Amino acid sequence: MKAVLLFCLAFVCCSYAYGQSSGNIRTEIKGRTLDTNQIVYDERGNALHYYQYEKLLHTGDYGIKGIPAADGSGMKYYITKVSQEENFRRFEAVKELMAIKSPLLHEGMALDVTPLLNTINRKNLDNKVIVLVFWKADCPPCSESFASLNEFFTQIYNPDHIVVIAITPDNEKIALAKLKEKPLVKARLLTDADDIIHYYQLNNYPAYVVADKDHIIRFALNGI
Repeated sequence: MKAVLLFCLAFVCCSYAYGQSSGNIRTEIKGRTLDTNQIVYDERGNALHYYQYEKLLHTGDYGIKGIPAADGSGMKYYITKVSQEENFRRFEAVKELMAIKSPLLHEGMALDVTPLLNTINRKNLDNKVIVLVFWKADCPPCSESFASLNEFFTQIYNPDHIVVIAITPDNEKIALAKLKEKPLVKARLLTDADDIIHYYQLNNYPAYVVADKDHIIRFALNGI
């Protein structure tokens, strides 16, 4: 269960930190948008450019808050460490907002693995945490999330306890070309998977489902 929680916290907090518009990453701050050209200051007052603070935001452990400038010139933005309590509040709020609407993929339900069994032996799923990643090659947020997922998967103490399945409607050639560009490690790839996607009644990409070793869905989330 700890592995499931860490995965979802890492992903959801990362998703919360980022928004996309016209192909450019922008940071949301309490309902307002901070342009990537905006200067952000660290706790010592040092000015940071986007390329310097975006890696901190990407961890999900940091946020940005605005404080009125002392000279009355407007807002100054600071990057700050997010407390564990605030992280959990953020996680719960974002989890509700991003919940998958499919009636088959609700938190607390048993994951129906039936459509997966055409290509994966049931014994390879038994007593394993199952992570389903629904994605498409022409969905930039899908493949952009892979780096964060890779980083998390490499930190898992016992990766044999987790099965990662990357499910896409794309054919194998298209999917493998994208994965060569944006790898997703430790994942079993299922291509031409329209039947699986329709079975689960999914309409949006990316989508992420995490079920525990008893195959009870703990999180089912749409991506950004």
